[in-house]
Amino acid sequence: MSFSLAVLMAAASSASPLVAQVWQFLAGDTALLSRAPVMSTAGTDNRSGMGACMSHRRFAVRLVLLSCTALLLMVPVSGFESVRPEPRPWKAARSVVVTTAAELVAALSGDTGDLTIFVQRGTYLLDHAIHVPDQTTLIGEGEMLYDDVGLPTGFVPESRTVIAAIPGVTGDFVTLGDGASLQGLVIQDIARPAITGGVVVMVSSQGPGLSVSAQIVESEIINPNPTGATTTGPTGRGLSAMTRNSSLSVGGVGHDQSVVSVNLTSSIIRSLAPSGADGVFVVNFASESQINLHLRQNVVGRLTANGGVSRPSSTVGSRVSIQSMGNLYRPETATTSSGWVFNGGSDAPIAGQIAQETLNNNLSMHSVDDRIEGFGRAISATAALRMSALAGAISSNGLELILEGTRLASTTSDLQLFGARSVPVGVAAGDNNELRVTMHGVTGSGPRTNTYGNALSDLGVDNRLVISGSLMAFTHTNDAILPMPGEQFFTGGR
Repeated sequence: MSFSLAVLMAAASSASPLVAQVWQFLAGDTALLSRAPVMSTAGTDNRSGMGACMSHRRFAVRLVLLSCTALLLMVPVSGFESVRPEPRPWKAARSVVVTTAAELVAALSGDTGDLTIFVQRGTYLLDHAIHVPDQTTLIGEGEMLYDDVGLPTGFVPESRTVIAAIPGVTGDFVTLGDGASLQGLVIQDIARPAITGGVVVMVSSQGPGLSVSAQIVESEIINPNPTGATTTGPTGRGLSAMTRNSSLSVGGVGHDQSVVSVNLTSSIIRSLAPSGADGVFVVNFASESQINLHLRQNVVGRLTANGGVSRPSSTVGSRVSIQSMGNLYRPETATTSSGWVFNGGSDAPIAGQIAQETLNNNLSMHSVDDRIEGFGRAISATAALRMSALAGAISSNGLELILEGTRLASTTSDLQLFGARSVPVGVAAGDNNELRVTMHGVTGSGPRTNTYGNALSDLGVDNRLVISGSLMAFTHTNDAILPMPGEQFFTGGR
């Protein structure tokens, strides 16, 4: 089969399963068809007798279907709005197929860049961490199944392609470089002590002023470890996106003015530790840096994000932006923790460290049609959070929370919203921190222990919780949020 025909068939599959089935039938060799993407784009098809062997009748039918497929791809398909699996393997200049763990490691260690690595189904056991280099795509044979609302439920068992950690792994198990991608894979960590631990999949800054962008599509990340932190970084997270300061980077140079972008689509993150863990963890430790996170149609556990954290060096002027659409946030085990934990800025709860000032950091979360279910508290959002009485001022930080059609199903509390909070009793977090909230079409859990405030115990100066609109409008556009925020927090009541 020619390479161009394989491309058309793949495109047709995205637009219409029926057209894909017809193409497969006319291809005459379904086994070859399923392997079509494995063919190298750099080579040529050496089966010179293929055209002669094809009957004129079949050739004519294919030409007709070619025209029909082209027309089909030009017409939007009803209900087809989700981003289909990227990356597209035929765009890569080179490709390789691996069938063993040794071949996988060799492929990742060789001449990478603009490379697609096809990983055949099976289990690949690794006793060390791996790095997916820049512009490298790792594609497994996993075939994802979906429920009736389009959320992933897991792979067809016989298609599972598993990259699993075994004893010997230290640090982050899989790290992704700029332009790196995962698709059709299960990435599974092993239970290990925090001192040797890291996260399952890490996307982090690579240097001052540098940008890193990575994506994960139709994959499953399994984390058996509880959330924690060491002097070398976070541990026990499924997926982490972060910028590094001088204490967390190689060479001791902070990655100021760096950018990290991550797209997670149609994937599952399982956090199996009995005490719970972060499915996704997003944080700036570097100043004047930006993290962009796009989540669409995933099943995730807890989401924790912080615009800027001083650990212990000062973090100033950084930002996190999250776009979340149609995701289900649900714990794998019973928990009293929060489903979303958002802070505009804070110090780090690391024993023996005294954090410096945390200033002018921001976090923006825009949620559309998400569901948060089964957590003790659905959302905890604070513009400034102080963890230690000895930390420097945590001031002028901001958090914007926009909820549209979000559905909350908590066991204890739907909302904890504060301009500033401090864990040490009697110590102000800082001054001039603001949490701004906009809610439309949000459905809550009914009577719960929701809490709202400008600042816990009214400590600090000009810390604010600001809710867009009026209390009356809030009542009419949202449902079962009880108790509701006080009128003094609304822009219409000020």
